[in-house]
Order: sequence, then structure tokens, then C-alpha cells
Amino acid sequence: MKRIIIIAAVALIAFTPGISRAQYNFALVELEKLTGKNASDFDTYVMEKDYTIQSKTSTQVLKIYVSDKPSADGKKNVITRYQVPNASCKIEFTTTDKKYYLEVKSKLSAMGFKLINDEVKTIKGAQAQVYNYSNGPFQLSLGTYTTDANWYVVEIHI
Repeated sequence: MKRIIIIAAVALIAFTPGISRAQYNFALVELEKLTGKNASDFDTYVMEKDYTIQSKTSTQVLKIYVSDKPSADGKKNVITRYQVPNASCKIEFTTTDKKYYLEVKSKLSAMGFKLINDEVKTIKGAQAQVYNYSNGPFQLSLGTYTTDANWYVVEIHI
């Protein structure tokens, strides 16, 4: 019995650093719902997920939130909300989590998204491969680019 307790304690200590590094990844359905939230409700929702607004880089129309916790590679997820007056907002989620990106991509068909086109764009000074989708009401772009790490971007708007 004593041996089991010691093994459990060692396992708990070994896995604790991974837990403290966990970042919240926004599911595609959540991103869709976030496009309908006003700025204040968006702020509350995102901050409850352990993200903090970046006041120095945010503007009246662009709000940038960064994860409070880094990932295993030391990078932090970013979620932004862009909205000009009298228009619907765009939500963009950026992560270094390749599994998350592939999971989103695999669910697009089931959610009624169809590929419209693909293009090469510049994102943060880097060449990015972007795939554009639509399911009627929502337009979605998935992109990948490399700067200091491999980044994966999901952008959605009405």
C-alpha cells in the first residue's frame, strides 16, 4: 500500500509541469459563437479561459488576447477580435498546436464547410498557405506559417 502511494505521488509530481503549461484551445463551434458576442461579452469569455488583453497592441477595432500560460514549446496562443463599427466581427485564433489545427480541419466537412480556394498570403511577414472555406453564413480561413515557430491560424467571420 505504501509503495502505491509513493508511485502515485511521483506520478503526480512528474505530470504537474505539463498541467501548469496547458493552454486553452478554442473549439471551432466556440469560435463561431464568439462572432456573435459583443466586445464586453467576448472579453469576459476569453479572460475566463486564462487569456489577457494586450492593451498596448490592441486598438479600438482590434483586441488582442494572449494566453496566460505557455505551451510545451514556450509559445503562447493568441485570440483576436476585429470589428469595425456597424459590421460583423472576425475572430482569429493562432496556436503552435498542430494537432488542434488538424482536428479543426478534419471537422470542417461535418460542419458543412466547403473549400472555396487556397492562396499564398503574407502573415506577420512570413509566407503563409491559406485555405478558404464557407458553409453559407460563415467564412473560415485556415493558415500555416513559420516565424519563430510553426504557427496555425483559424479565422472565422459571418
